[in-house]
Amino acid sequence: MTESPEQATPLGGMGLADRLKRIDQLESELTRKGAAILGKAVDLTHADFFIFGALRRTLAQARGFRDLIEARNFPCAAAILRLQIDTAMRINALSLVDDPDATCKAVLDGQQFNRLKDRDGKKMSDAYLREKLATDHAWISPVYERTSDFVHLSGRHFEVSIARTDDETRTAYFQISGHDPQRPDETYFEAVDTFFEATKLAGMLMLACLTARHQPEIVLASMKKDDL
Repeated sequence: MTESPEQATPLGGMGLADRLKRIDQLESELTRKGAAILGKAVDLTHADFFIFGALRRTLAQARGFRDLIEARNFPCAAAILRLQIDTAMRINALSLVDDPDATCKAVLDGQQFNRLKDRDGKKMSDAYLREKLATDHAWISPVYERTSDFVHLSGRHFEVSIARTDDETRTAYFQISGHDPQRPDETYFEAVDTFFEATKLAGMLMLACLTARHQPEIVLASMKKDDL
């Protein structure tokens, strides 16, 4: 697909099933931590509702991605990876505005994100939001660009339909099916590992927002610890 982000955990000899299980475990962790924060929350605002929707979307896409990889449906799985990055981009956008609640209310009222502006007066287009997220996560841009090819009909759909080639006869064999041509599990490793990183990033941004809003004492304690 493209260059993978650095892995936080050495994967060693993990197979495809274990890699997918890692995503499943991350889903459970995000659910547990999100519930722990929101279970004590009061005076919920539009920003909270927006993050609720983002968390629900993140978890649904993670489950869908796992199902699609298990079903050997790479084109749809790659498109969902692109959508997972899209979620992270929009949650990160809340740090670019002075009034997250007003921004989220506008989105919940039906305004398109790319018509809203950040605190510097710049329109928050997809390209701009991707650039801002990639400032601290350089792997975002190349993965976003490659997976966007699966969101729109492109030459990538032709490429993944090739089952095998014969160099001697210069013949290509295609599989017209909803399932991928027969490929080894290793073919999916990079996409699965990158999806894990995208889901972790989106989850980290959402939990950070919720913690800052509803448990500011934790953020303050962390800042004081960093100053020591």
